[in-house]
Amino acid sequence: MNDLKIDSVALIVLNYNGADLLNACLPSIIKASHRSRYRCRIIILDNCSQDQSKEIVRTHFPEADWVSASENRVLCSYNPLMKELSEEIVILLNNDISVEPDFIDPLVDVFEQHPDAFFAAPKVLLPGTKKYEGNRTQMRMRWGIFEATCFFPGHEKGIDQPGYTLQTGYGAFHRLRFLELGGYDDLYLPGRVEDSDICFRAWRRGYRGFYVPSSIVYHEGAVTFRKVFGQKKMDTLTCRNIFLFMWKNLKDPRLLFEHLFFLFPRLSYALLKGNTPFALGFFLALQKAPEAWKRRRAQRIYPAIRRDCEIFEMVR
Repeated sequence: MNDLKIDSVALIVLNYNGADLLNACLPSIIKASHRSRYRCRIIILDNCSQDQSKEIVRTHFPEADWVSASENRVLCSYNPLMKELSEEIVILLNNDISVEPDFIDPLVDVFEQHPDAFFAAPKVLLPGTKKYEGNRTQMRMRWGIFEATCFFPGHEKGIDQPGYTLQTGYGAFHRLRFLELGGYDDLYLPGRVEDSDICFRAWRRGYRGFYVPSSIVYHEGAVTFRKVFGQKKMDTLTCRNIFLFMWKNLKDPRLLFEHLFFLFPRLSYALLKGNTPFALGFFLALQKAPEAWKRRRAQRIYPAIRRDCEIFEMVR
């Protein structure tokens, strides 16, 4: 039985130099907050912007609170703010996400219906075309390398069906469980894969993630990140962090053997094909391997309720 009764929700919009994006996204978020039956507080969490973001919020969206991060730690900037909030459920959003007016309540309802929920993920559509972009996500090993994807074989059947999803980078989260898990791991800074990491650790701890297609948001993935870093550096960071994720988190002997068995053939193939992000990402990950190993050891104090393969099988 779930005794959690929710009356208020915090919606946190992460921003970095997004003056133009805030003008586009905040009206829909504010409208949704008025439509919700929950009492909503909107917070702009700013990662040291140097544009006119603050002036735009203060002038045009005064009902939104403004919180300045002490430094730009990308998603990790959520961590200290989470400790200061009183709301049990928080909805994390990027500054390039717009929403449908009724997107809030279906997400929050999950936590009243499921006592072991860690997160609830909306259905994501591309702006303009409204083509499915994700959030029913599968995790798997593919030729020895971890992969999280919304476009796995047969995914079309589940686009409009509620069920489990293994990760999300935005949506509703149980705040105290987020803090219990230590929040987003700065091992992955400046970013990529940290959302897979915290969600995977939550599933291992015995919590669950839910896909809620009746909640709809519009977002084109990695636009802001690609704008800051460029495609090649973004791909390199993604590859680096995938290696770090595996070295930190995977415990199943079969999966570890699969990773080691395919590692050098895949590196050789990447070099042969000129896939420099994959090869460079591996060598950059080696430099941070001691940090990943330290975090791996720290996780031993927590019981693993679910095995790796069991988690991967939750979404098929």
